[in-house]
Amino acid sequence: MISGDLKRVLEEVYRAGGHRVPADEIDWPQELHAAVFRALNMQYIIRREIDGDVRFSLTQAGYRAIDAEVPWGRILRERMRSLMRMATGRR
Repeated sequence: MISGDLKRVLEEVYRAGGHRVPADEIDWPQELHAAVFRALNMQYIIRREIDGDVRFSLTQAGYRAIDAEVPWGRILRERMRSLMRMATGRR
């Protein structure tokens, strides 16, 4: 069982798309900042900087913690598009 604040953080990322969500699209109030760091430390979410933008993604553990399905189809499509852009030299 996870704490209420930690669950709120994970659910916010999930509602925003769950994968490579721009940080500015997630509205975490000040009182949840400690829970965001806890989620990062527990590896429920990951933080990546992509082209200068900070993005968050739920990990498999994060999806499990909130009893949500991992959207593999959407994740794979996004990765394929990204690979195609890299192969053609477009961003």
